[in-house]
Amino acid sequence: MRSQIEGLANLIGDSYQNFDVNIKPIFKNMPVQLIPSIHFSYTNIKELDIKEKTIIISCGKKSVKASIFLKKKYKNLIFNIHIQDPKTNHNLFDLIICPKHDNLNKPNSISTLLALHNIKYDKKIKKNDTINFIIGGSNKYFVFNDSTQENILNEILYLSKINKVNVIPSRRTSLNLITKLKKINLKNIKTFEDLFNPKKYGDLLSEANFQIVTWDSISMISEAISSESSTYIYPFEENKCPMRYKFFYKSLIDKNLARFYTRDLTEFSISLTDYNKELKSKILNKIKSHLWFNSNVS
Repeated sequence: MRSQIEGLANLIGDSYQNFDVNIKPIFKNMPVQLIPSIHFSYTNIKELDIKEKTIIISCGKKSVKASIFLKKKYKNLIFNIHIQDPKTNHNLFDLIICPKHDNLNKPNSISTLLALHNIKYDKKIKKNDTINFIIGGSNKYFVFNDSTQENILNEILYLSKINKVNVIPSRRTSLNLITKLKKINLKNIKTFEDLFNPKKYGDLLSEANFQIVTWDSISMISEAISSESSTYIYPFEENKCPMRYKFFYKSLIDKNLARFYTRDLTEFSISLTDYNKELKSKILNKIKSHLWFNSNVS
C-alpha cells in the first residue's frame, strides 16, 4: 500500500510526507462500512494539523475512514484521493484511482491498467544475459501447491543452463520453495530474499533483460513491466484464475506489454512514457477541475 501511495505522490508532485494512521484494535477486523469516520477510530489522527491546501492520498481499508474524517474536518483545504475501491460511499472522495479490471466506473474515478508503485529503475545497468524469475505465493485465489512449486523449480533450472537467473521471492512465497532454491549449488542461480528496500528491488529489475513473473500478483507484474524489460507472465493452476485477472492479462498482451511464458524467450520492446504522461495528465486535470482547490501541483 505504501508503495502505491508513494508511486502516485511521485507521479503528480515533487515531495510528500508519509503518515501511518493507527486504527484502534476494536475496529481492525470490521468491514470498512462499519468503521466510524471519527477521530475516535484512530489513536494518532489528532497529530495531523492541516493549515493549508493539501492532497491526501490513502490506500487500504484502515485509511478509508481516516481520509473521510479529515475531509469532513478540514473541508476545502483537502483534496482526498483513495487508491483502490474504498468499498464505501464513493462520493466522499474527490478522486478514486482504481485498477481497470475492478470495473469501477464513477465520475470521480480514474482507471489504471498497471498497479502504482514506488520502484525506480536504472536503464544503465541492464545486462543481456540475466533473467529475473519473480515468485509470488498462495492467496485467496491460488493454492500455490507442491506441483506448482516443483514446476517453477524445474523452469528455473532449465533457464539457468544458458542464463544467469535472479530468483526473487515475495513475502507470500513458500519457505519450502525458498529452502530448495537456496540449496541449489549452481553459479547461474542466485536467490534474493531481503527485498523490502525499493532501491535494491529496482536495481534487480533494472538489471535483467527478461522478467518472468508468476501470475498471482498484479502488483509484481506491473513492477516488472515498468522496468521496460521483456516481461513474461507465468501461469499456473489455471482453473482457479478469476476472470478479472484474465481480463488484466489480456489487456497487457493486447498492448504488447507482456506475453505468456514459454521457454522460447524473445526480447520485445516496452515503452511506458506515453502511458505515464497520460495518467499524470488525467489526475492533475481532475485536481484542477475542482475550482475550490487551487492546487499548485504541476
